[in-house]
Amino acid sequence: MELPLFPLNAVLFPGGVLPLRIFEPRYLDMVKDCVRDQSEFVICLIRDGEEVGNAARHCNIGTACKITDWETLPEGLLGITVQGIRRVSINSVETRSNQLLVGSVDGLQEDQDEELPAEFNEWAHLVSLIINKLGKPFSEQQFQLKSANWVGARLTEYLPFELAAKQRILEIDHPLVRLEHLQDSLEHIEQYYTKGNFQSQ
Repeated sequence: MELPLFPLNAVLFPGGVLPLRIFEPRYLDMVKDCVRDQSEFVICLIRDGEEVGNAARHCNIGTACKITDWETLPEGLLGITVQGIRRVSINSVETRSNQLLVGSVDGLQEDQDEELPAEFNEWAHLVSLIINKLGKPFSEQQFQLKSANWVGARLTEYLPFELAAKQRILEIDHPLVRLEHLQDSLEHIEQYYTKGNFQSQ
């Protein structure tokens, strides 16, 4: 399957919601085509380059997503909301004349979901608090607070640790292994701040 690619400084998981502001002609055309054809595009993390301008180098694992809402914004911007559908592996990539990347992608096999272990119940509560604080469109998604896959994915998306670590978690197949790697990332954050590296602005 060939799908357009949207490299971003963000990591989106299946089931996740992400609002975007679109202004570059290549992505305006992409959104128009996706809405017309009810087709998908792939969000993938940038490895090298910028979100704007020439095509950036990207990670080879991303998430195919669909557009669930759109609106016209001031100054010629287009606002869209997307929802992650499934993880994909990006194979050969073609750069179109307008710098839009189109990749040949394969869906990745997902391991069976697991019930969230009791030791992570506080994480489910934390996810709920974060989403309600963020408001729409995040708060409109269906909560799955007993799902190890869903809770781990949402915390990875929302918490402020390195994008490379988030990408590593996205590439893990098993939901409980994802939780273990997420716990390691959270411990690194805690160690960072307890060492006095935080400075108020």
